[in-house]
Amino acid sequence: MNIAVVAHLDERGLSCCRDGLTDDIVRWRSDGTGSPEWHDSYRDCEIVFGTVPASWLPRLTALRWLQLESTGYEYYQDSALDLDRRGIVVTNLRGQFAEPATETALAGALGLMRGLDILSPAQRERRWQSLEVRPGTTLLARSRALVLGAGAIGGHVRQVLEAFGTRVQSFARSSPLAELHDLTALDAALPDADLIISCLPSTSSTRLLFDQERLSRLSRTAILVNIGRGDLIDEEALAAALEAGDIGGCVLDVTKQEPLPSTSRLWTAPGVVLTQHTGGGHRDELVDKAKYFLANLERWRTGSALIGQVDWSQGI
Repeated sequence: MNIAVVAHLDERGLSCCRDGLTDDIVRWRSDGTGSPEWHDSYRDCEIVFGTVPASWLPRLTALRWLQLESTGYEYYQDSALDLDRRGIVVTNLRGQFAEPATETALAGALGLMRGLDILSPAQRERRWQSLEVRPGTTLLARSRALVLGAGAIGGHVRQVLEAFGTRVQSFARSSPLAELHDLTALDAALPDADLIISCLPSTSSTRLLFDQERLSRLSRTAILVNIGRGDLIDEEALAAALEAGDIGGCVLDVTKQEPLPSTSRLWTAPGVVLTQHTGGGHRDELVDKAKYFLANLERWRTGSALIGQVDWSQGI
């Protein structure tokens, strides 16, 4: 098959792809850094592995299947009708980042709950803070958590939290796995939550879900974690709430603009952990991307249903 591999891969990921594509005609990305650059040889490829610019789509005249190297696909929303008309299947890396994203969310939350945001700078300054920090520490085992989203990441977050002994409720409009299914129920649950972890996609109904009014429903000790999409939270309202001591803290893996502008108040607001969109990362991330594609390619060859097929109505 004619395949273009334009995903960002390291040498191990490329080697994995080479081993799995020995019987195919492959156009390899020439530069592994930055955004992929167009090459006319891609025009005849039936399969493309990589999150390519939407402007490429009209030029990919032979395209039948696009395997993204991300879970997000919002940059193709404007092309959705044309992709459907052309019968192009689009798949993402659904489920690929559940474990690392969960561990990033809980690393940040535990850091705040156990006082590491105070102890780390104290260590650099050689100040002993034991008596000051101990009374303010809290326990996951005695916490109430609200997980927004019941997909692969939200489900794994819940599983790990429950292993700590945390009492967990999930919010998702359509999933039977969630206890809360509408905003009225969500709003009623927010004041009692010690920890709120959002794994929500970016849709018209989730953008600025946490505006000033909804942030005001959180308790003064609550920790808000966002490992979903950066447009979930009104960042100015969040910074103001943190500076006023109206919220206990936040962990942000994603922000509305990335990189976060140096002028953002979130860099210096108290109780902020910025994990800088590293939530899906780990040592074997790029190899796992290649393996995901190759597993889906085998399903494509055999006519089986592909994993992670995009549902344009859901957003991400």
